[in-house]
Amino acid sequence: MKMCVFGGTFDPPHLGHENIINELLIKFDKVIVVPSKETPGKNSLPLADNCHRLQMLLLCDFAKNSNCIISDYEVASSDFPSYTINTLNYIKDKFKDSEIYIAIGEDQLHNFNNWYDSNKILSFTKIICFNRNKPANNKELIDCEFINNFDYNISSSEIRNSILNNDNKFKIMINKNIFNYIIKEKLYI
Repeated sequence: MKMCVFGGTFDPPHLGHENIINELLIKFDKVIVVPSKETPGKNSLPLADNCHRLQMLLLCDFAKNSNCIISDYEVASSDFPSYTINTLNYIKDKFKDSEIYIAIGEDQLHNFNNWYDSNKILSFTKIICFNRNKPANNKELIDCEFINNFDYNISSSEIRNSILNNDNKFKIMINKNIFNYIIKEKLYI
């Protein structure tokens, strides 16, 4: 089985995330979406708690696809911070004999050699890199497959700032179910 792991804070999940996952669902037998508890390299914890972030992911259209798994492995783990190598080892053990890929953005590709146990990750996984509207010019860094021209100029921090400033422009950056959930639960205010 060919599977891909896509991790992130998802604080909140936005249309860029949804489009990446939908693209992965076309290419892979299974896609495992993994919200992190604490991302190494970030100096702050997610603003929405783990339950809210998992619930928002479950409200995304991709969650209805039987080939998509939303994993609570990292948020349920007692490990701090959430190292990708631990998650990938868990997935490798759970889905034996599977070909495992990890999906990352180009910004993370440039930083990949700084990831904890990056060489070990590369020893048993392959990388899919989502490129942002420019030709892939960094193939010499790490062997990976590029998905080019995948430019969604959306960030979770921009959405949170928009909510905090009572600016409804964030409404077009997330699906309506997540918008309604954020309003109902009074997240990010």
